[in-house]
Amino acid sequence: MKVKTFKGFTLIELLVVVAIIGILGAVGTVAYNGYTKGARITAAKNTLMQISLAQSEFFSNSGFYWTSGEDCSSSYSKEAGKAVNQEVGTNLFSKANYIDSKIEFYFCIEEPDEGASGFIATAVYRDGSCTLTIGDSNVVDDSSC
Repeated sequence: MKVKTFKGFTLIELLVVVAIIGILGAVGTVAYNGYTKGARITAAKNTLMQISLAQSEFFSNSGFYWTSGEDCSSSYSKEAGKAVNQEVGTNLFSKANYIDSKIEFYFCIEEPDEGASGFIATAVYRDGSCTLTIGDSNVVDDSSC
């Protein structure tokens, strides 16, 4: 009697391979999202450092620090944040689109508490989950990220 042998994969073998690829894809996607948010935080820190340097130059030229308004808490909505980002870019860097919108942070510069000199620049992530600040001391506070 002759036994027939089939060449190829069984359905179970194919399903196991598809399941393994799906698990690897899910793990890779989660890891990729973490890397992209970390890159955005680093880009926001770099922008805050550039704002601090621009403020030093602005102070040297004018004798005071530039601020984008008295209270920044209202500028962290999407539309208001874009407008303030353009205002900061125009007034400190002479270029309205200087702050890249792809990093998804909204920036604002305000005066510190009454009686203190200097400035406080704040960057807030679009969903409010991360806040970065820098003052005239040039040290970025990222403790809330």
